[in-house]
Amino acid sequence: MRLNDAQIADVKARVDLGALARELGAGLRKQGRKLIGSCPICGGGRSAQRFEVQGDGWVCAVCQDGGDAIRLLQRATGCDFRAAVERLGGARELSDAERAELEQRAREREEKREREAQRYREREIAAVRRLWEGAARAPFDLVAAYLQWRRCLAPASAMLRCAPELCFFDGQAPDERGRMAPRVVHRGPAMLAAIVDNAGQFCGLHMTFLAPGGAGKAEIFEPETGEALMPKKCRGSVKGGHIVLRAAQAPRRLFIGEGIETVLSVATALKATRRLRVDDAFWSSVDLGNLGGAAAETIDHPFLKHANGHRQRLPGPEPDRAAPAIAIPGSVEELVLLGDGDSERVLTETTLERARRRYERPGRVIRTAFAPEGQDFNHVLMEG
Repeated sequence: MRLNDAQIADVKARVDLGALARELGAGLRKQGRKLIGSCPICGGGRSAQRFEVQGDGWVCAVCQDGGDAIRLLQRATGCDFRAAVERLGGARELSDAERAELEQRAREREEKREREAQRYREREIAAVRRLWEGAARAPFDLVAAYLQWRRCLAPASAMLRCAPELCFFDGQAPDERGRMAPRVVHRGPAMLAAIVDNAGQFCGLHMTFLAPGGAGKAEIFEPETGEALMPKKCRGSVKGGHIVLRAAQAPRRLFIGEGIETVLSVATALKATRRLRVDDAFWSSVDLGNLGGAAAETIDHPFLKHANGHRQRLPGPEPDRAAPAIAIPGSVEELVLLGDGDSERVLTETTLERARRRYERPGRVIRTAFAPEGQDFNHVLMEG
């Protein structure tokens, strides 16, 4: 029997999505109106922020996926749609009146979600554009010192700027009026990187908080638990975006990797050995999931399991070609995909294979370069 939209909406309405995600192995903590943490599909450590639940929807930055409770159960367990519905309590027979009411509610909820999401995107992009433009006249010295500490050279075309002081927000706290507001846990200088879409238009901002004098990244801790927080943040629209670290008008060779420092390290090493070409371009994909884009399906991890004993799953090697993804310029004849050796190996290898399949075309050579086990390319550069 084919389920109608009302029956599907009824199934989802009976599910506590946060509880389901935890049951499937996610470690979640509250942040404002949403839950964030590790993913019940691809995992992540205690301080992970890759997975978010808000209302009846979820999203994972590494999986490059999201959806409702049914899709989460499908992706996390590998079951089909019908089996997921049954595991969530099954579909009920509905009267015509119930069906009409549920369908109307579902339409209104989806329309409201889309309006709110679009307004939020527009506000976020406008806010971070102001941060980016406000840093145009700020001295670059501290970012230059940080990159020098990393032994990296910054090409003149790198979309990088310095914010002398920026707030690092984590969680919420009462403001002076007793209302809950974003909690500032750190203030300090930051390296800003513009994220652009496939048309080259500004769509987001990557922020790396820096230690005094630029000697590494800032050390930031959760005030109550003392847990170390990642000194990096992204705002705006990231999916399908990238950071230009060295531009070329019609690049013939493109290097693309996850981290800014990783990619700049490769560019620096090539320049030092006189192998850097005028038509070489270097991009950061912002995060690993963005490097490969969304997957057509998830697969079992060969050995990792969640704390509840369930086998972890991860985005598979076959790309979802209908999903937003980074577009490689048609002029690129050689594409070099950079993999960190200090990331989870199976996930990274599968992501790079998905990128290879996504971007392959006649006449284009695609190579994969991995840093040594336990290192990234910046470790190699700093030790060399």
